[in-house]
Amino acid sequence: MILAIDPGSQKTGMALVKDDGRLYWKAIVPSGEVPSTAVRLVREASARAVVMGNGTRHREMQERVESALRAARMALSVELVDEKYTTEMGKARWMADHPPKGLARLLPRGLRTVEEPVDDYVAWIIGQIYLGVIRAEDVGHKKV
Repeated sequence: MILAIDPGSQKTGMALVKDDGRLYWKAIVPSGEVPSTAVRLVREASARAVVMGNGTRHREMQERVESALRAARMALSVELVDEKYTTEMGKARWMADHPPKGLARLLPRGLRTVEEPVDDYVAWIIGQIYLGVIRAEDVGHKKV
């Protein structure tokens, strides 16, 4: 089990990911609560690694999480993962989990919108990238 984190300035996605890439738990938490939540989750799930996307505010969050882990006498450091295209992948996964209903089913996929933050899905994807289950290239983005 690994703990994956998608850091943000106000809110942060967190996910516990099984070694085969399946999701065990995910949530979006206020960024100020991430260090204590990380320590609790690592302890409760016996996580063997903590991984974090290398995007928004990752340096500050990495320092805060590592400091909390040291204070809790846990011998883990935060490993960074390239989070290129993970937001797009998170939106696609959210849409797959929340298929349109009613008349919205008639809208082309490109016109559909994501109705809530997807930071928790992005954390899950970051964990899967770390485990080698998926790659950023799997998004099918034209730039890849």
